[in-house]
Amino acid sequence: MKMKISKENYFLFFILIILALEAILFFIENKKLDNLFNNEETKIEKIQNILTNASIQARAISIYDQTQGVKIYAKNDDVSMPIASLTKIMTIILALSKHEESDVIFISQNALKQESDYGFFVNEKFKIEDLAKFTLIGSVNDGAYALAESVNNFLEQMNLKAKKIGMEKTLFLNPTGLDIDESHAGASATAEGMNILALYAFKGYPEIFSATILPEIKIKSLSGFEHNIKNTDVILDKIPNILFSKTGFTPLAGGNLTIIYKAKNGHIVAITVLGSTEEGRFIDMEKMVNILDN
Repeated sequence: MKMKISKENYFLFFILIILALEAILFFIENKKLDNLFNNEETKIEKIQNILTNASIQARAISIYDQTQGVKIYAKNDDVSMPIASLTKIMTIILALSKHEESDVIFISQNALKQESDYGFFVNEKFKIEDLAKFTLIGSVNDGAYALAESVNNFLEQMNLKAKKIGMEKTLFLNPTGLDIDESHAGASATAEGMNILALYAFKGYPEIFSATILPEIKIKSLSGFEHNIKNTDVILDKIPNILFSKTGFTPLAGGNLTIIYKAKNGHIVAITVLGSTEEGRFIDMEKMVNILDN
């Protein structure tokens, strides 16, 4: 006598097959993810070993993979050190946050007294976005000082902003990063903190900070004068898919450099070197990018 199978049993059998297939697929996907994770861990360990043995002049290094949320490599990255003109990243962030895009910035006599001559005139007027880009690309002290003068309690707000975004062990004593004297730096932070700042800046003001990869920039002030300046980063063309760059150098700080770039694997990576030499910062950076991408 043949046993009749009800529609309900057919349906139950079908559901059980579906669940079994889902379980198998889940197991396969988990296995793939485990293998991928293990491969990434192995790759990071390999990179760390290579970097540890590499000849790098910088006293502090921080390499952070934003895509994965992983610190790839660190060397003294929690030690506060002079950051020189990397300071201007925060100067620009704060000035932009306190102004409208249409606001106008004046160059004061005090601004012109800052180190180096960039060809500005007393009371020359600029669109804030133009002055911000010019200041970043050429590391312009006049521009940084003028932007700071346009906001009350600027230094206090710079330091509060640093704490707010998670920059531990940071201290800003001026908006340019210039050394105050032979033994006192104008600003100090950690290499890890500078990566935090760069990523915050690029995310918050992409139009302004993406201009930092231009080899040079020409702007015209609202007063009618044209100004041209070359980028202080001399290896822009040697970093594939570079998205952001800022240099810094003073006698106390030595050579500093922070970049953000898209690595060969498509990940967004931030790298900071502190305490290298004026030329060594570029050699260090190029060497590390090559190691990461190979």
